[in-house]
Amino acid sequence: MVQAPMGTSRADAVFMVSILHQEEKGSDVNVATHLLTDVLTGAVDAAVVISNDSDLKLPVHIARERVPVGLVNPHGNRHAGDLRGQRGQGAGRHWWRRLGPEDFLKHQLPPVVERISKPPNW
Repeated sequence: MVQAPMGTSRADAVFMVSILHQEEKGSDVNVATHLLTDVLTGAVDAAVVISNDSDLKLPVHIARERVPVGLVNPHGNRHAGDLRGQRGQGAGRHWWRRLGPEDFLKHQLPPVVERISKPPNW
């Protein structure tokens, strides 16, 4: 409950907050490890990396030398400069894509799946 300066409750108050909390989880290291393992062992003929983390610059560059790599930026903003490359670099046929709100809106589950319903405010 939002409270007024004197400590009384304000039922009519609108509480709004915006928080950006980014935390290192080591996921970039995991992505890099799996990408390079798969590419260097010949387990894949191409790769798609869904990230805009510039920490992946070196593994993506190495992968591009050996196989085509698609890079999908899930945030919709510009690709990190370190992840840019040339379509014909190394193995060639690389591509880039940015996801925007329309991509997510067009690919929603239906309102009801078996007995589970989407909440009304979604």
